Amino acid sequence: MLYLDSCIEGAQKLIEDETVDLVIADPPYNLKFGGTTQTKNKKPRFQIFPNDNLPFPDYRRFCLAWLKQAYRILKPGSHVYIFIDWRTYPDMARWLKISGFTIKNCIVWDKKNMGMGWQYRYQHEFIIMAVKGKKNVRRIRTRSQTDVWQISRIPGNQTIHPTEKPIDMMKRIIENSSEEGEYVVDFFAGSGVVPDAAEILNRRWDAFEVDPGWYAVSTERLKEKRT
Repeated sequence: MLYLDSCIEGAQKLIEDETVDLVIADPPYNLKFGGTTQTKNKKPRFQIFPNDNLPFPDYRRFCLAWLKQAYRILKPGSHVYIFIDWRTYPDMARWLKISGFTIKNCIVWDKKNMGMGWQYRYQHEFIIMAVKGKKNVRRIRTRSQTDVWQISRIPGNQTIHPTEKPIDMMKRIIENSSEEGEYVVDFFAGSGVVPDAAEILNRRWDAFEVDPGWYAVSTERLKEKRT
Protein backbone atom coordinates (compact mmCIF):
# COMPACT_ATOMS: atom_id res chain seq x y z
CA MET A 1 0.00 0.00 0.00
CA LEU A 2 1.12 3.55 -0.69
CA TYR A 3 1.09 5.90 2.32
CA LEU A 4 1.20 9.68 2.40
CA ASP A 5 3.65 9.78 5.26
CA SER A 6 7.32 10.06 6.13
CA CYS A 7 9.08 6.71 6.02
CA ILE A 8 10.33 7.42 9.53
CA GLU A 9 6.97 7.97 11.20
CA GLY A 10 5.12 5.69 8.79
CA ALA A 11 7.36 2.68 9.32
CA GLN A 12 7.30 3.24 13.06
CA LYS A 13 3.50 3.20 13.12
CA LEU A 14 2.75 0.53 10.54
CA ILE A 15 5.56 -2.03 10.21
CA GLU A 16 6.53 -4.54 12.88
CA ASP A 17 10.10 -5.50 13.76
CA GLU A 18 11.94 -7.90 11.45
CA THR A 19 9.05 -8.53 9.04
CA VAL A 20 10.46 -7.10 5.79
CA ASP A 21 12.45 -9.05 3.17
CA LEU A 22 13.87 -6.09 1.23
CA VAL A 23 14.12 -2.32 1.68
CA ILE A 24 14.78 0.01 -1.25
CA ALA A 25 15.63 3.65 -0.56
CA ASP A 26 16.22 6.41 -3.08
CA PRO A 27 16.56 9.26 -0.59
CA PRO A 28 17.21 12.92 -1.30
CA TYR A 29 20.95 13.44 -1.77
CA ASN A 30 20.78 16.91 -0.17
CA LEU A 31 21.96 18.55 -3.39
CA LYS A 32 19.04 20.96 -3.99
CA PHE A 33 18.21 19.14 -7.21
CA GLY A 34 15.34 20.39 -9.34
CA GLY A 35 15.91 18.37 -12.49
CA THR A 36 17.31 19.19 -15.88
CA THR A 37 17.56 22.75 -17.17
CA GLN A 38 17.41 21.56 -20.75
CA THR A 39 14.08 23.25 -21.28
CA LYS A 40 12.97 26.13 -23.47
CA ASN A 41 13.26 28.65 -20.65
CA LYS A 42 16.44 27.06 -19.22
CA LYS A 43 14.80 26.68 -15.82
CA PRO A 44 14.50 23.43 -13.83
CA ARG A 45 11.30 21.50 -14.51
CA PHE A 46 10.73 20.71 -10.82
CA GLN A 47 10.80 22.31 -7.40
CA ILE A 48 13.38 21.14 -4.86
CA PHE A 49 11.72 18.25 -3.05
CA PRO A 50 11.49 17.63 0.71
CA ASN A 51 14.72 17.08 2.71
CA ASP A 52 17.00 17.90 -0.25
CA ASN A 53 18.18 21.25 1.09
CA LEU A 54 19.00 20.70 4.77
CA PRO A 55 21.90 21.94 6.90
CA PHE A 56 24.32 19.04 7.24
CA PRO A 57 23.51 18.25 10.92
CA ASP A 58 19.80 18.07 10.05
CA TYR A 59 20.48 15.86 7.03
CA ARG A 60 22.57 13.56 9.19
CA ARG A 61 19.78 13.26 11.77
CA PHE A 62 17.25 12.64 9.01
CA CYS A 63 19.32 9.85 7.46
CA LEU A 64 20.14 8.16 10.74
CA ALA A 65 16.44 8.22 11.65
CA TRP A 66 15.26 6.45 8.49
CA LEU A 67 18.21 4.03 8.55
CA LYS A 68 17.22 3.11 12.11
CA GLN A 69 13.73 2.24 10.88
CA ALA A 70 15.09 0.29 7.90
CA TYR A 71 17.29 -1.76 10.24
CA ARG A 72 14.45 -2.39 12.66
CA ILE A 73 11.94 -3.67 10.10
CA LEU A 74 14.31 -5.84 8.05
CA LYS A 75 14.64 -9.53 8.77
CA PRO A 76 18.16 -10.53 9.89
CA GLY A 77 20.44 -11.11 6.91
CA SER A 78 18.13 -9.31 4.50
CA HIS A 79 19.15 -6.55 2.12
CA VAL A 80 18.81 -2.80 1.80
CA TYR A 81 19.66 -0.94 -1.41
CA ILE A 82 20.38 2.77 -1.16
CA PHE A 83 20.84 5.07 -4.15
CA ILE A 84 23.40 7.76 -3.53
CA ASP A 85 25.62 10.32 -5.26
CA TRP A 86 29.43 10.20 -5.07
CA ARG A 87 29.37 13.44 -3.08
CA THR A 88 27.23 11.92 -0.33
CA TYR A 89 28.55 8.35 -0.49
CA PRO A 90 31.21 8.64 2.29
CA ASP A 91 28.68 9.98 4.79
CA MET A 92 25.99 7.43 3.88
CA ALA A 93 28.47 4.56 4.19
CA ARG A 94 29.46 5.76 7.66
CA TRP A 95 25.83 6.18 8.75
CA LEU A 96 24.97 2.69 7.52
CA LYS A 97 27.70 1.22 9.71
CA ILE A 98 26.58 3.32 12.69
CA SER A 99 23.06 1.95 12.18
CA GLY A 100 24.29 -1.67 12.34
CA PHE A 101 24.36 -2.55 8.64
CA THR A 102 27.18 -4.41 6.92
CA ILE A 103 27.99 -3.02 3.48
CA LYS A 104 28.46 -5.85 1.00
CA ASN A 105 29.04 -3.92 -2.22
CA CYS A 106 28.76 -0.64 -4.05
CA ILE A 107 27.03 -1.04 -7.40
CA VAL A 108 27.94 1.48 -10.07
CA TRP A 109 24.99 2.46 -12.22
CA ASP A 110 26.35 3.30 -15.67
CA LYS A 111 23.62 5.40 -17.25
CA LYS A 112 25.15 4.90 -20.73
CA ASN A 113 24.60 8.56 -21.58
CA MET A 114 26.25 11.54 -19.96
CA GLY A 115 24.32 14.02 -17.90
CA MET A 116 25.19 17.31 -16.25
CA GLY A 117 28.57 18.37 -14.92
CA TRP A 118 31.63 20.38 -15.91
CA GLN A 119 34.82 18.70 -14.68
CA TYR A 120 33.88 15.50 -16.56
CA ARG A 121 30.15 15.15 -17.10
CA TYR A 122 28.26 12.73 -14.86
CA GLN A 123 27.32 9.29 -16.18
CA HIS A 124 27.02 7.23 -13.03
CA GLU A 125 25.48 6.95 -9.60
CA PHE A 126 26.13 4.54 -6.74
CA ILE A 127 23.82 1.98 -5.18
CA ILE A 128 24.99 0.74 -1.79
CA MET A 129 23.95 -2.83 -1.10
CA ALA A 130 24.05 -3.68 2.61
CA VAL A 131 22.68 -6.36 4.90
CA LYS A 132 21.26 -6.45 8.40
CA GLY A 133 23.84 -8.06 10.64
CA LYS A 134 26.70 -10.38 9.79
CA LYS A 135 25.24 -13.86 10.28
CA ASN A 136 22.93 -15.90 8.04
CA VAL A 137 23.30 -13.33 5.28
CA ARG A 138 20.95 -13.87 2.40
CA ARG A 139 22.66 -14.28 -0.97
CA ILE A 140 21.41 -12.67 -4.14
CA ARG A 141 19.78 -15.09 -6.57
CA THR A 142 22.50 -14.98 -9.22
CA ARG A 143 26.28 -15.14 -9.58
CA SER A 144 26.26 -13.96 -13.18
CA GLN A 145 25.92 -10.21 -12.51
CA THR A 146 28.71 -7.75 -11.79
CA ASP A 147 28.73 -4.60 -9.70
CA VAL A 148 28.50 -2.39 -12.81
CA TRP A 149 24.97 -2.08 -14.15
CA GLN A 150 24.56 -0.59 -17.60
CA ILE A 151 21.00 0.64 -17.69
CA SER A 152 20.04 3.67 -19.75
CA ARG A 153 18.85 6.63 -17.73
CA ILE A 154 15.50 8.20 -18.47
CA PRO A 155 16.06 11.29 -20.65
CA GLY A 156 15.69 14.46 -18.62
CA ASN A 157 12.82 15.79 -20.69
CA GLN A 158 10.88 12.54 -20.16
CA THR A 159 11.24 12.09 -16.42
CA ILE A 160 8.17 12.37 -14.22
CA HIS A 161 10.18 12.86 -11.01
CA PRO A 162 13.50 14.80 -10.93
CA THR A 163 15.46 11.75 -9.69
CA GLU A 164 13.33 9.03 -11.29
CA LYS A 165 15.06 5.67 -11.76
CA PRO A 166 14.37 3.18 -14.58
CA ILE A 167 11.86 0.47 -13.70
CA ASP A 168 14.24 -2.18 -15.10
CA MET A 169 16.72 -1.27 -12.35
CA MET A 170 14.14 -1.68 -9.61
CA LYS A 171 13.01 -4.97 -11.09
CA ARG A 172 16.60 -6.22 -11.06
CA ILE A 173 17.01 -5.32 -7.39
CA ILE A 174 13.72 -6.95 -6.42
CA GLU A 175 14.41 -10.12 -8.41
CA ASN A 176 17.94 -10.44 -7.03
CA SER A 177 17.09 -9.94 -3.37
CA SER A 178 13.59 -11.34 -2.84
CA GLU A 179 11.25 -14.12 -3.90
CA GLU A 180 7.69 -14.01 -5.18
CA GLY A 181 5.24 -13.25 -2.39
CA GLU A 182 7.86 -11.67 -0.14
CA TYR A 183 7.56 -8.24 1.42
CA VAL A 184 9.30 -5.21 -0.15
CA VAL A 185 9.25 -1.73 1.39
CA ASP A 186 10.06 1.48 -0.48
CA PHE A 187 11.03 4.38 1.78
CA PHE A 188 10.91 7.18 -0.83
CA ALA A 189 8.23 6.40 -3.40
CA GLY A 190 8.62 9.46 -5.63
CA SER A 191 6.75 8.64 -8.84
CA GLY A 192 5.97 5.05 -7.78
CA VAL A 193 8.61 3.08 -9.68
CA VAL A 194 9.31 0.55 -6.90
CA PRO A 195 5.63 -0.27 -6.20
CA ASP A 196 5.09 -0.63 -9.95
CA ALA A 197 8.00 -3.07 -10.23
CA ALA A 198 6.93 -4.97 -7.10
CA GLU A 199 3.43 -5.53 -8.48
CA ILE A 200 4.79 -6.74 -11.82
CA LEU A 201 7.01 -9.24 -9.96
CA ASN A 202 4.28 -10.42 -7.56
CA ARG A 203 5.75 -9.06 -4.33
CA ARG A 204 3.83 -7.69 -1.39
CA TRP A 205 4.80 -4.08 -0.82
CA ASP A 206 4.38 -0.92 1.17
CA ALA A 207 5.72 2.49 0.16
CA PHE A 208 5.97 5.92 1.75
CA GLU A 209 5.91 9.36 0.15
CA VAL A 210 5.88 12.52 2.25
CA ASP A 211 5.11 14.98 -0.55
CA PRO A 212 1.37 15.18 -1.42
CA GLY A 213 2.14 16.01 -5.05
CA TRP A 214 4.33 12.99 -5.63
CA TYR A 215 1.94 10.82 -3.63
CA ALA A 216 -0.76 11.80 -6.12
CA VAL A 217 1.54 11.02 -9.06
CA SER A 218 2.38 7.59 -7.62
CA THR A 219 -1.26 6.85 -6.90
CA GLU A 220 -2.25 7.72 -10.46
CA ARG A 221 0.58 5.64 -11.90
CA LEU A 222 -0.50 2.55 -9.97
CA LYS A 223 -4.16 3.12 -10.80
CA GLU A 224 -3.35 3.23 -14.53
CA LYS A 225 -1.31 0.02 -14.29
CA ARG A 226 -4.20 -1.80 -12.63
CA THR A 227 -6.80 -0.83 -15.24
